[in-house]
Formats: sequence, C-alpha cells, structure tokens
Amino acid sequence: MNKISKILAVILSALALLFFMAFTTATFHGDGSYNVDTDKSNLEWTGKKFTGEHVGNIKIKSGTLVMGGHALKSGEFEIDMTTINCTDLKGGAKEDIESHLRNKDFFHTKKFPIATFKITSSGNMQVDQNGNNYWVKGDFSMKGISNEIKISCNLKIAGTVLTIMSRFSIDRTKWDIKYKSKTIFPDLGDKFLYDEIDMRLKLVANKIH
Repeated sequence: MNKISKILAVILSALALLFFMAFTTATFHGDGSYNVDTDKSNLEWTGKKFTGEHVGNIKIKSGTLVMGGHALKSGEFEIDMTTINCTDLKGGAKEDIESHLRNKDFFHTKKFPIATFKITSSGNMQVDQNGNNYWVKGDFSMKGISNEIKISCNLKIAGTVLTIMSRFSIDRTKWDIKYKSKTIFPDLGDKFLYDEIDMRLKLVANKIH
C-alpha cells in the first residue's frame, strides 16, 4: 500500500467512526435516585423585545431524578419563581423590571411562587449539532397552568453525579402571560414583547446512597 492509499484509509476510517458516533445513541449506567443540588443547578432566561432583550436567573428549589434500565425513568423539580432576577441591569432599572416580572403582568409570584416540571417520558436520541443526546417530555406547570413540552438535552453521568443541560423556548401566552404580546394585542406597533422566552436549564444531581 503506497503512502496516498494509507492516508485515504486513515481518512475513511475516521469518517466511518464519526458517522457511527453520530448515529449511535448513548447507554447510561448509574441506575438509582438522584437529589438535585440546588446550589449548582440553575435556570437562565432571556426575554426579547423589538429593541433588545433582558436576561436573568431563577433558582431551582428542589428536585429528584430517577435512572432505571440505563435510562432516565422519571423525575420532577421545582422552580422558585420568587427568585427571578435580571442580570443585565443595575440599580433602579434592575429593581423595576424584577418587580414587574413578579407582578400580575408576568409571573404573579405572590400567588404562584412555585413552578414545576414533571417528566412523563424520555429517551435516547442521535447526538445533534448542539451535543444533545437525550429528549425529555414533561408537564411544565406555572401560574396554575400545565402544558406539555418536549426538550432536547445533554445528559451525562460521572461517578455519582448526574448532569442535564438544555436550551429550549416556551411560548409564554400558553401560561396566560399576555403582557405586550403581539399575538394577543396586534396593534402594539414596535412596543411588543416576543412570546418566546428562551431558557437554559442546568440540573446537577447527586446519587442517593
């Protein structure tokens, strides 16, 4: 085999390996129950308007995840909506928007302090361009309203630690958050807020011994 043939063989082998990895789903070991570490877990949000956007965090209050049969069998976690904050503003502007987010126009946290996500089904998926290797479907309850959502995520287990990371979006109007929605109020001009709220979820959970 000449030098060119050897190089081609190496390239073809590498391509075959990449193809195999792209179309192979992961098997996870580490069956058991895991408690969510609220200090290491977080939910980031991004809300957009015609002229810009705001970003912030919401704390995870509690949660449990269960692995069984080398897969995510069930799970549920609570989100403390009273902790919602805005990280791109300071001073009075920050206080104003955080107060607004907590009132009736948005999340009405005095009446609905907790949001929950309960897993109803899940499974492996082919690794996508964002590194997601798992899909999760569940009921997301907020403001007393429950809607089913499906998200793609990266799930990994290292020793006794389970980590789930996901980027997804929700349509806020499905949870009766209609403030300045162009879908609900078409005559707002450029004063509207987009219906979609982008979320970035990080769950870190420790195995219960």
